Amino acid sequence: MQKIDHGLIFSYTLEKYENYDQMKILKKRGREFMDNRGFWETEDAKATGAGLKEYDTIDCMMKIDSHMKKFDMVDTAFNKRILNSVGIIPLPPEHIFNRNELEDSKCDVENESPAITQLDYALEEGAGAVEGATTSSRSTSGDSGLVIQLENGELFSMSLYRQNDPSGNELTSKVSERKYEFDSKKTASYAVKKAAKLYGADLVGIAPFEERWLYNTEVYFPRDFYTGKPFFDLANPFRPVDLGFQPKSVIVLAYEMDYEAYKTQSSAIVAAATTMGYTSMVENSFRVGTFLRKLGYHAHHAGNDTGLSVPLAIQAGLGESSRMGLLITEEFGPRVRLAKVYTDLELEFDKPKSFGVKEFCQACKKCARVCPAGAISKVTKTTDEENKPCNSSNAIGVDKWYNDGVKCLHFWGENGMECAACIVACSYNKAVSKVEKQTKSSNVSG
Repeated sequence: MQKIDHGLIFSYTLEKYENYDQMKILKKRGREFMDNRGFWETEDAKATGAGLKEYDTIDCMMKIDSHMKKFDMVDTAFNKRILNSVGIIPLPPEHIFNRNELEDSKCDVENESPAITQLDYALEEGAGAVEGATTSSRSTSGDSGLVIQLENGELFSMSLYRQNDPSGNELTSKVSERKYEFDSKKTASYAVKKAAKLYGADLVGIAPFEERWLYNTEVYFPRDFYTGKPFFDLANPFRPVDLGFQPKSVIVLAYEMDYEAYKTQSSAIVAAATTMGYTSMVENSFRVGTFLRKLGYHAHHAGNDTGLSVPLAIQAGLGESSRMGLLITEEFGPRVRLAKVYTDLELEFDKPKSFGVKEFCQACKKCARVCPAGAISKVTKTTDEENKPCNSSNAIGVDKWYNDGVKCLHFWGENGMECAACIVACSYNKAVSKVEKQTKSSNVSG
């Protein structure tokens, strides 16, 4: 399999529409599909604008099996690779992850090329400084990563996704004894959204808490602060998820990944933009969680851990699911990272909405065509008989395209670099000016 050129080249050259008009025609086809299936006559939804459809719940928007089983975090492709590499859950010798490991993508300064420079990798390392210093995990439970064993035997996690602080510093983790009383759910939601956007979120939506979107179990993988070695006797790849309180609402937060940086796919510059998204996730959700605790409410902030982010984001009205499995937003397309904050504060929920993504994806298939790993489904409709789960990394029970995350991650290892070909190729990408972003940020209800 060939490596993608890491040159600073506009990566739509992988495959692009011949012109802008062609792209508009394809989007129009997606709209026509919606009209032809009785778009405006659906009783469980209402038109809220040109091409926009609003639903009461996610179940009104997409088919979800009422007997759907909760997903185990251990089955994500990243955790399969991690736990196999340290011998906690070994995979069969013939498994694709035993063919290679994700290569160290540090720059060889002496042999650098114009396409892979020390400048690019310095940008990536700077973007990851906060994540690296706090070992805030992208793949495992929020309190994984480096831990310090205290004199009382408790473990203090360096991760900013930790929910408590046994060191005695309770400035961020302690819930205020005095509870702030809002005059309405609407007022409370306004305040939360205003705070989240002040702290750096690009999009904010609120969903009802539903047990089905929590992970069934999560991967706890602590490492010794002084040696960096795993605590194998404490690691638990099947730890039950316990929030410590009964949530009522979930605040879903989205962060744009830089448009210009993503044009350089696949490169260290793309990795820097991705990492800035992850940094925003941990910093912003940590602040929102602290804000709620200081108001006297319980909060559990999370990145990729604790529960599934995409269905929560759909329920919170931030966008739609897509062929590639990522959330598509009206504002940024698929170039977003997601975090969430679970809380027992009762808030006003946003409604799921669609704007033709599923119908457009049925006609487009561009992400599947450009995927160098062949990991994205090419079947036309989610209801087609050929659309079947690829492996245990697929969560089952939701109407969606099934993609192969294991193949995708394996390609990252062969390529020596993360891949964003599907994101870059998506026609929903668009640049948003600073003025537009400031205008959107001032409108906390939208």
